[in-house]
Amino acid sequence: MRPILSLPLLNTMCAMLLSSACTFALAQDPPARVGRISTVEGQVLVRAGDGEAQNALLNWPVTTDNRLSTMRGALAEFRVGAAAVRLDGDSELEVSELDDDSFKLHLSYGTVSVRVRNPDALRGFELTTAQARVILTQPGWVRIEAGRQPGTSVVSVLDGVADVDGATGSVTLRAGKRAELTDEELRTGALQRVAFDNWPEALPAATPALRYVTDDTTGYEELDRYGAWQDDAQYGPLWLPSAVPAGWAPYSDGRWTWIAPWGWTWVDNAPWGYAPSHYGRWVLLGQRWGWAPGRERGRVPWAPALVGWVGGNHGTNHEQRPGVGWFPLSPHERYVPGYRASADYERRINRVAEGRRPVAGERERREGMTMLPGERFGGSRTVDVPRRNRTSMPPPVMQSLPLSTAPAPAGNWQRPVDAPRGDNGVRRDWVNRPGRLQTDDGQTHLAPRPMPPNRPPVPAQPQQPPIPPIPAQPLMPAVPALPPVQDQVGRPGWRGEERPRAERPQPRPVSERSGPPRERSNDRGNERGNPGRNSRLQQEAER
Repeated sequence: MRPILSLPLLNTMCAMLLSSACTFALAQDPPARVGRISTVEGQVLVRAGDGEAQNALLNWPVTTDNRLSTMRGALAEFRVGAAAVRLDGDSELEVSELDDDSFKLHLSYGTVSVRVRNPDALRGFELTTAQARVILTQPGWVRIEAGRQPGTSVVSVLDGVADVDGATGSVTLRAGKRAELTDEELRTGALQRVAFDNWPEALPAATPALRYVTDDTTGYEELDRYGAWQDDAQYGPLWLPSAVPAGWAPYSDGRWTWIAPWGWTWVDNAPWGYAPSHYGRWVLLGQRWGWAPGRERGRVPWAPALVGWVGGNHGTNHEQRPGVGWFPLSPHERYVPGYRASADYERRINRVAEGRRPVAGERERREGMTMLPGERFGGSRTVDVPRRNRTSMPPPVMQSLPLSTAPAPAGNWQRPVDAPRGDNGVRRDWVNRPGRLQTDDGQTHLAPRPMPPNRPPVPAQPQQPPIPPIPAQPLMPAVPALPPVQDQVGRPGWRGEERPRAERPQPRPVSERSGPPRERSNDRGNERGNPGRNSRLQQEAER
């Protein structure tokens, strides 16, 4: 007799299949939260996975599997929404995970300071060293040192509360307390201030921008210093930059860089250019551009660049390519990702564009188009863009160019998904840790080392099946031949200044400091640098 499934069992099976489909769809989405390099002083290197280290630039995106390294006397800071992470000189920090529900850092050596203002930014936050794991239980400020003393990590809480786990015990630290951890002991005591703690306020508690955007919009803190807000009956709140040259348009002063898994990603030269480049839309009001974050205040996924592409040659030959152009999308235009993403991801990223009635002829106008010769995108992972548009085509020709996709770079810049992430040593198992030692009196305590039989065994993890490689994306059919774009303006330099072709910087990372490092007081407690580490990083930079 054929078995008959009951209705409740059938509903359960359908729910399980739907849940599995949703999990698979989310697994193919890129990270929805991406950080931003907000401060660079001295020589700072950034490395993605096992790739080459390169000089860190303002507004450079920071995502999973990135490593930040600072030379002695340098300083770096990156921000993720309402969280700010500052790295002292002679330090290396790895971003192990960064997404909507995770923010995990690993300090290989050096000193890092973390400030968090919003409790939502603490979701999934964790910072580890070779000797400690630190979890902030409420918004606050914590400083962590690793390797300044051999085999020792020091955790200092300047504000808030932090849980600290070590090999011999765990402790809850409140403001004004510190903990020293080795593989043999855990000691607590009073906080000791250093010069590195003299940190200007980087994340103001209340700004006009927070009336229009949420504080998980990375880069929001720069908007009020460089522009003003106004309400528009059609588009809602608009932010208008105050210091832009005549004829300026969005996405016209910066560089394109290829970042996996998104592809071509915009890095703006303006200090305020991060949030308006990766969230919301742009509108042209008369002769002035305004950025529209949208009326809804929910979290919107990060985008590499909210632009439409035209022209280009997507073939594999190395002949001269036609001009490649791009223009900022308006609130009436949907963004179509050129990378793998689910339908839910596209719905979330186009939340600003939904429910709006198109304006007649807006799509055909394509204001603010910037064009470059197509061959610029075929030979390098980074393409510099000048301050002013470099178009030599008349407007009617520009408006008639067919819509296209972002051009493909030469070679394969996509990092394999199954490539192992480099690590300088075996990470400690923080799951099976000793019981918590509560201390709040500022006294020094020695946490007892637990007996080995009392520690539960680590459950064996099932072996995961190998991740199949990402299939190659289908290429757009070749567009009709277009008039070549005249390249009359020299390639800009590091900060967008005009330079002759003979002075173009080489692709290898080099120090771009314009002066000697600023002096610091001797009470920093971190001038005991490791020459071996610096030499290794310097050699990587020179290669």
